[in-house]
Amino acid sequence: MSEVGALPQRVLALLSEDMQLTVSDVSTDLMDEGVLDSLVFVDLIARLEETFSFEIDLADLEIDEFRSVEQIARYVASATDVSASELESATPA
Repeated sequence: MSEVGALPQRVLALLSEDMQLTVSDVSTDLMDEGVLDSLVFVDLIARLEETFSFEIDLADLEIDEFRSVEQIARYVASATDVSASELESATPA
């Protein structure tokens, strides 16, 4: 598996370590795999808001923006003005 940028790695850690969910890869469809259901999704939204210090406007919420770790990281980046380098694959030293 290729190296993952800092933001996707933080989202993956939130899901796997904080929420104790099993996510095999950053591109895994979390809904198709049964990782995210409606209750877990609500918990995820609250944790994203707390962890990344922003508010998600539920009126504009699109479920498809949360189907994978990569998509969640892109959503967080756009909502928090995180630099593109945080999303890109890490460059080996």
